[in-house]
Amino acid sequence: MKALTLPLFYLLSLLFCGQAYSADEVILSVAAKGCCNNADKMEYSRAQLQALPQASVTTTTPWTKGSHVYRGVLLKTLLDTLGVTADKIKVMAQNDYFAVIPRQDVEKYPVLLAIEEDGKALTLRNKGPVWVIYPLSDHPELNIEQYHSLMVWQVLKLEGM
Repeated sequence: MKALTLPLFYLLSLLFCGQAYSADEVILSVAAKGCCNNADKMEYSRAQLQALPQASVTTTTPWTKGSHVYRGVLLKTLLDTLGVTADKIKVMAQNDYFAVIPRQDVEKYPVLLAIEEDGKALTLRNKGPVWVIYPLSDHPELNIEQYHSLMVWQVLKLEGM
């Protein structure tokens, strides 16, 4: 029994912790009343997110060592593209954690939906496939717990409120 447990654990950890998503697998859902050509919902694969205008943010975070370059689509760009006009965006993670990002933050700061860190795809093991990144290094006023709690990782869904 012990001989089977370790290989099984190893295979499961590869499957779920370091999972690299295929380019066409849905990694992000967005829902809001009246958005998405009145469909109220849109799903994005990694390739579809990469097809949107890309931005990068170089910053430190409380969970990583040193400064890193994060790349993805700005949350503002995504919301504007879909016609989401909500004042608040609920960001939901794989583990059921969620945070509510005020629209003012999205308008004032380059809040990024990161899909890469230092040129490598984010996976479940390193806070992906999507991680909300605030530009903490460029805006020291954001480097407080209030904003840290909004930097949701393993994001699955955005919902306009």
